[in-house]
Amino acid sequence: MALLTPRTYRSAFAAALIFSTAATASFVNTSPLIASSRSSRNVDNGYAGLKWTLGESFIPELVVGFRHANVGSNGETYGGDISFSFRVWGGLQPGQIRLKYFNGADYLQGEVGGGYDFKNGFFVGLGGKAPFSSVGLDYQFSGPVPLVPYFMLDSIGQYRKPAVNFRITCPLPGQHYNPVTGLCGGII
Repeated sequence: MALLTPRTYRSAFAAALIFSTAATASFVNTSPLIASSRSSRNVDNGYAGLKWTLGESFIPELVVGFRHANVGSNGETYGGDISFSFRVWGGLQPGQIRLKYFNGADYLQGEVGGGYDFKNGFFVGLGGKAPFSSVGLDYQFSGPVPLVPYFMLDSIGQYRKPAVNFRITCPLPGQHYNPVTGLCGGII
């Protein structure tokens, strides 16, 4: 038992202390903290279309317009639209000037608006817009028929949603995010 002297106890204790300190500084993998936030973008489109007014001629009117939309990363879409229609068959004649507000998803929006018809006076209307088409119903205050439905084909397709913003952080100081493993790792 000559090996267990007080001096050897101190040496063994010092060695254990050194090795245990190194053992607490280890490589640790943890899950990252992921925060997401919505993003949005503005989309401005000039467009052209053909509009058929039911109960009138089979010949469509030509429509030109401008549409401003705010599209969110969740698909929420809203904005405004101004358009001018005119008849081209039988001579160039002004049709309508129309202002609309729209709200809905990136692929389908409801519309409300109004304007002036150069043949029948002021009107208000409701409608719906899908990619490359829209339908609506106008109420004319002084026209021969108060309710006038229409259908339009246009050059505006579905809106593209912007990407969601992600922020990835590691929960412990000294760690870094590894995109291959999807974990935070480092020596702590």
